[in-house]
Amino acid sequence: MVSTAINEGRVPREFSPHISQLCEGALRGGDLERFSTANDWLDWLQWSTVVLDENDYLEAAVHALDLAPKLAGTDYGTSRMRDLGQLWTDTIRGFLGEIAFVKWLRRNFGVSAELDYRKGPLEKFLPSDLKEVNGRAPRIRISIKTTKLRSIWLDVPYEQIEHSDIFVLVRIGVTREHFVAFLKKISVVKNKLLERAKQLGIITEEESSEVWESVPDFENIPSYVAGFIDKREYDVSDKTAIFSIDGRLKRTRRIGGRPKFVVTRFVGFWNPGERDRYVRKAVQELVRRGLTVPGNADVEFEGIGEFSRALHFIAHSGALKKSGEEWSEVVESL
Repeated sequence: MVSTAINEGRVPREFSPHISQLCEGALRGGDLERFSTANDWLDWLQWSTVVLDENDYLEAAVHALDLAPKLAGTDYGTSRMRDLGQLWTDTIRGFLGEIAFVKWLRRNFGVSAELDYRKGPLEKFLPSDLKEVNGRAPRIRISIKTTKLRSIWLDVPYEQIEHSDIFVLVRIGVTREHFVAFLKKISVVKNKLLERAKQLGIITEEESSEVWESVPDFENIPSYVAGFIDKREYDVSDKTAIFSIDGRLKRTRRIGGRPKFVVTRFVGFWNPGERDRYVRKAVQELVRRGLTVPGNADVEFEGIGEFSRALHFIAHSGALKKSGEEWSEVVESL
């Protein structure tokens, strides 16, 4: 149905290379459960989609290059090291989602918003990603989270849940090739890297041409605003609260191994730094809701191998508010 919608012009053609990831995210995340039919979802997808071009990528890259050297070299709460190049590209993806949201606000609601690129280390988040709205300070604080098309979670890490009111999830079809393709598009590869290599005798003209042809061309990037969570509708004073949870029990084949509950639907808090406590809380909540879950069951979240060891507020994408009416209320408050 997505392929047909693309061929009919109902959905942007930029989604063509990403159909499986697009469908995977919508199905696993529960987005389709919010619509009466798949066609209704496709109509909403068209309304929610923003296509990003090379100028958008340039804006994200420049601001990300300014920010990346100021970030810690480790993922906060983990020991995984990231070099500056990876920090740069990771930050670009985050900014692309924010740019998409700003473009979406202007197109669908006539709102002119300016992003706030003055960000500090991961431990110190600003209350809002929007600096101005129609030339003034926003009345509510909005935080924009960017994830891949197949990802199903809105993940608000650390203490950020305290600082913003609305948390927006933007899914984006950026690939591993986009950064190098962008460098090719703006002639960095050909006129700088390869030209210098030829001057120094590192490669021949023929080899330069082969390298140039092997680098993928830049393609516009599809994205869409998947929805939002309004924190003010939840009591977030209890940092162990679970507002909804569901999933499937996965039996282990190892003798003496613990059964595992795979969470596919969740709204609430999770802290891997206090894993045992939160696992017990989740199992108790599942049992309270009438599910048969062994008391010794372990808990994991579908599609997430490892969280950073800090507090998270998590919501599956199907739990997000999505309709035009719900968004209109946010825009009115903004």
